[in-house]
Amino acid sequence: MAGGGYWLYTPPSPFVPLSGLEPSAVSMIALGDQGSGNMQQWRVGQAMEQVAAREGRLDMVVLLGDNFYGKALTSTHDLSWQIKFERVYWGHWLSHVPFYAVLGNHDYPVSQKVEIEYGQQQKGSGRWQMPMNFYTKDFGNVDGRPLVRMVFLDTSAPRESLQQQIDLIDQAFQAPGPAPVWRIAASHHPVRNEGEHGEESDLIARLLPVLQRNKVDVFLSGHNHNQQLLLRAGEPAWVISGAGGQKLDNLSISPEQSTFAASRAGFAKLDFNADQLRLAYYNDRGDLESDYRWARNCPWMAKGCLLPDVVPQNIAQSEH
Repeated sequence: MAGGGYWLYTPPSPFVPLSGLEPSAVSMIALGDQGSGNMQQWRVGQAMEQVAAREGRLDMVVLLGDNFYGKALTSTHDLSWQIKFERVYWGHWLSHVPFYAVLGNHDYPVSQKVEIEYGQQQKGSGRWQMPMNFYTKDFGNVDGRPLVRMVFLDTSAPRESLQQQIDLIDQAFQAPGPAPVWRIAASHHPVRNEGEHGEESDLIARLLPVLQRNKVDVFLSGHNHNQQLLLRAGEPAWVISGAGGQKLDNLSISPEQSTFAASRAGFAKLDFNADQLRLAYYNDRGDLESDYRWARNCPWMAKGCLLPDVVPQNIAQSEH
C-alpha cells in the first residue's frame, strides 16, 4: 500500500517521443469516455499497449472527451491525473506518444480549465496535448503534403462558440498551401448516432454542412459508451469509440442501421498512408473485432468506399 501510494504521488518522467517512425504513415488510437479510473479503463489501456506492440506502430492517441468522471479536477496536481491518465496508459508505446484530447460534457463546468492548463504548461509526463478548447494539427507528410489534417472540436462548450468552430473547419481545409491527403475531425458528441443518446438536431443542422463542403473523411466521437461505425452516402465515416472506461450503454441497432456496433469496452485504431486508411475496432483484451480498409483513390463518399477487410463478428450484439 505504501509503495503504491508513493508510486501514484511521484511525478511521471517527461516522455521522450519515439524516433525513426516513417512520416509517410500515421497510426492513431481513438477512444472516449475513458476517465473513470476503474479497472475497465486500465484493461483498455493495457489492450492498447498490446495492440501497438503487436502491430509495431503507434504515433498518437486521441481522447474523445469525458476525460475525468466524478469529482472535478482541483488543479494540475490533482491525483486524478495519475489514476485516470498518467499511470493508466504506459508501456513501450503508450509512454512515448502524445495524447490529443477533446473535452466532453463531464469535463464541464470546472475540469476543462484545468485540462487546458495541464496541456499548455506541459505538466506531468507532457503527453497531454490540449492547447485550447478547439484546435488543428497536421500529422505525417507525403511529398510535401500533410498526410492527416485533424480538427479537434469542443461540442460541450456553450453553443455560442459553435460558429467559431465552423469557421475553424473552413480555415483548416481551405487554407492556402498543400492540401492534406486525409481530413479528420474529432469531438465528444457524435453528429450521426444510432445509440441511446440519439442525435442532436443542432449539430446535424450546423456541423454536418461544413463537414460535407470540406469533404471531411472521418468524424471521430464518443459520448455513447459503445462502438459504432455509421456510413451514409456523401457524409464522413462516423466512427464512435466511447467504450474506453465508463459503464457501457446497451445497443438495439439492426445491421441495416450500422456497419458495425458493439457494446463492449475497447477502442478504435486508424492507420493512414497515402493510399489507404485501415480502420479497426478492438475489445479490452486486444482482440480484433472488425476491420475495414478505405482506398484513398475512392471518390469522396463514405458508403461503398470503406469495405470490410475481415468479415465482422458479433455485429450489433449487446452485452446485458
